[in-house]
Amino acid sequence: MAAAPTVLVTGTSGHVGGHLARRISEAGFSVRALVRSDEQASRAREQGWDPVRGDLTEPESLEAALDGVGLVVHSAAYLGSPGPLYETVNVDGTRHLAERSLQAGVQRFVQISTMSVYGEPLPPRLDEESALATEDSEPYCATKARAEVELQKVRSRGLPVAILRPGMICHWTRSQWGDEMVERIRARGWPKFLHPDDVMPWVHTVNLAEMTLRCLTTSPPPNEAFIAVDRNVKIRDFYGPIAEVLHQPVTLPDRAASVSFARLGKIGSIVGYRPVFSFEETVTRLVDLAKNGGRGPS
Repeated sequence: MAAAPTVLVTGTSGHVGGHLARRISEAGFSVRALVRSDEQASRAREQGWDPVRGDLTEPESLEAALDGVGLVVHSAAYLGSPGPLYETVNVDGTRHLAERSLQAGVQRFVQISTMSVYGEPLPPRLDEESALATEDSEPYCATKARAEVELQKVRSRGLPVAILRPGMICHWTRSQWGDEMVERIRARGWPKFLHPDDVMPWVHTVNLAEMTLRCLTTSPPPNEAFIAVDRNVKIRDFYGPIAEVLHQPVTLPDRAASVSFARLGKIGSIVGYRPVFSFEETVTRLVDLAKNGGRGPS
């Protein structure tokens, strides 16, 4: 039996990228982690991954990283202070990686994008064919959208590209929408920026990793975009039980609720994805974290 191809994963030092790399490794693939520092390399080795130096802003450094690689999962992105790095990393870096992947004969390329490519706030109704907000005032939204445009160009030249657009990515550990939100509510009360009647597209981190694996292993390779969402969630159903346990009142911000419904199901029908963790289980675990002072499952 032929050995499973090596998978290059970017962004492994982050919450999402780390989960993706672990799931891919568990499935029997050899993971090569693109790193930029000794510290990142050391952490990758501890996970059993092969670290390789490379930088999305230095295209020539990507050739060695892609040598012998069959599959690519690109989850790295810049999300920081306003400046040129948004364009350099998110747009140019994605284009460089895709072009070098095509030259290296990569069999498929999975892009971890975001629902934010549709703009902020999200439009009321969304599906995979909804327009991309390439000129949005938020640089992260606009540059992630333009990165998808660049990928479409490389895809037209023969690189199979699957694009995953997750919404609110949540886990009960090391997650800004999970345990970290529980602690913010505990310390400061109901977040002023959240309307309890906001409706947001939600996905569990482990489920996103499962979607990614399915895109890597389904035959023939998917060559299109997917809304990577498990459920359209009303915020009061998500954080309301946590606020109740913490005896924090739910408050209303000085704005109308933002209601956005994403069409679900395409990724299940195309690549056979099924969720690992449900929304209900996630809420239960986060409520347990709130009750137990932040100590919970890994």
